Amino acid sequence: MKVIICGLGYVGVTAAACLIKDGHQVVGIDVNEAKVADVAAGRSPVSEPGVGDLLQQGVTEGRLETSTSVTDHLATADMTLICVGTPSDASGNLELGYILAVTQEIGAAIAAMEERAEPPLIVYRSTMPPGTMENTIIPALTDLAGPPGGKYEIAFNPEFLRESTAIADYYAPAKIVIGEREPGLSQQLRGLYADIDAPIFEMEFTAAEMVKLTDNSFHALKVAFANEIGRIALDLSVDPQNVIDAFLADTRLNISPAYFRPGGPFGGSCLPKDLRAVNALASSRGIQIPVIASALPSNAAHKSFLADRVMQQASPGDTILLLGLSFKSDTDDLRESPLIDLAETLIGKGIDLRIFDPDLKGRTLIGANLRFVEEHLPHLSRLLVEDISDVEAPALVIIGKPMKAVTERLDPSLSVINLSLL
Repeated sequence: MKVIICGLGYVGVTAAACLIKDGHQVVGIDVNEAKVADVAAGRSPVSEPGVGDLLQQGVTEGRLETSTSVTDHLATADMTLICVGTPSDASGNLELGYILAVTQEIGAAIAAMEERAEPPLIVYRSTMPPGTMENTIIPALTDLAGPPGGKYEIAFNPEFLRESTAIADYYAPAKIVIGEREPGLSQQLRGLYADIDAPIFEMEFTAAEMVKLTDNSFHALKVAFANEIGRIALDLSVDPQNVIDAFLADTRLNISPAYFRPGGPFGGSCLPKDLRAVNALASSRGIQIPVIASALPSNAAHKSFLADRVMQQASPGDTILLLGLSFKSDTDDLRESPLIDLAETLIGKGIDLRIFDPDLKGRTLIGANLRFVEEHLPHLSRLLVEDISDVEAPALVIIGKPMKAVTERLDPSLSVINLSLL
């Protein structure tokens, strides 16, 4: 294929190098004439192992061209990769000026082109805020060249390359993410990755845009978390690496998919208590741990979010059936259960609440469990029902925790919010 690459920074020159290695014809485009001159001579404008050698191969074999304008090359290209920078602006938002400039140039070039049997695919690889493809890129291209699906098609294909290992990451990615207008429109893009063994996720534009920001946010979170634990350990004269090594050894719960699901807040007798203990320990020693300290306020914010979500579909006086009250399935532990907080909030907003929880059926609460309920829901026995059929035509059903055997019996006409699937 003939592939145009707009933007010859780290992402662009790495893509150029790898496409040359794979046998494609590459045209490198950049407004920076010094970068264009370097690439034209087979020199990498950035320090990235292996890139320069592959660029030189492209020059030697006549499969690498360069230019400061995309206009003269678009008509004969199969695909265009947009790899221009999106730096932070003063407010922290991503600056889209470079993206818009190249989009407008491409749109004008497409408008001047004759329609082709196989329209060129315009692929955006730059990191962009969720919604940019739908709300900015498509309207800009449509104004100049008509909507996608006519003379051109578009896709979003975020990169997950690390500087200094970019070529290795290109050929051994953990995943390939493709955002597209409709499933299957980007088969040509899949062709670039035909020899790469990695799961491919095809999704809507906004989801694909969000994946990249999610990945990097979590990478930053891991670094900050490890450093906070390290500061506490050092102050206690403990080797931080010993602590982290033991932490990393647990690939069932710690470094794993466990707990990684958007849904209910955390609760129970351990997580909130131990978070408070770590915060108190750090505070007593004058150590700042803003990431760990933010977990409890974040959990509280999620509880409020869920209550607001429920009240968007309910009004004071409505009957709501809450399925679940203990903090997770197969336990009667109510201590710091987020569903207790939700129940309190809904009652306070005038909701006629009814609760069914098979884990509490026939149970006698004792000890700390009983004390917690007496403090937060002193009239629990009045709220509990023996079976979901005891609540006729509730205005809303809230599934607080998974209980498939129960939810399968729900009347399909009922309005349902499943907190465990948010």
